[in-house]
Amino acid sequence: MDFDACSQKSRDKIIKCYQNGKEFKINNKTGRFVNKVEVDGCLINDENEEKCDYLFEIDNPMSFVYYVELKGKKLQKACDQLGNTIKLCKQRHHNIDKECHIISSRVPKAGTSPQVLKRQFLKVYKVQLFIHTRTHTVTI
Repeated sequence: MDFDACSQKSRDKIIKCYQNGKEFKINNKTGRFVNKVEVDGCLINDENEEKCDYLFEIDNPMSFVYYVELKGKKLQKACDQLGNTIKLCKQRHHNIDKECHIISSRVPKAGTSPQVLKRQFLKVYKVQLFIHTRTHTVTI
């Protein structure tokens, strides 16, 4: 996987990704180093491989990673995509703290509840999962 070819390195105050009305934003008040990596369609091009949309590596050397999936309403599929990306990046992100964020157009009323998905995700991947509607901002 060629991280450099798919990366945008920045110290900008606001760093974001968006797709179809969904947005994940990093409020980078102190100008920390952020490496925004386009995963789907660049880092991982295989259409048969589940992967999230973006990941953000914080600091150099890296101290934290945000995995982000911008999704309609299929939360289980988003969890699978995030989980598989964690596995594929295991070597690079070994011993680095991580969070996963699903930005959904809406949380479905039917199917597995978001709380159950979060518990299962933490149990399987040892990573905290957050589910948001439309937009979310983290401050680093």
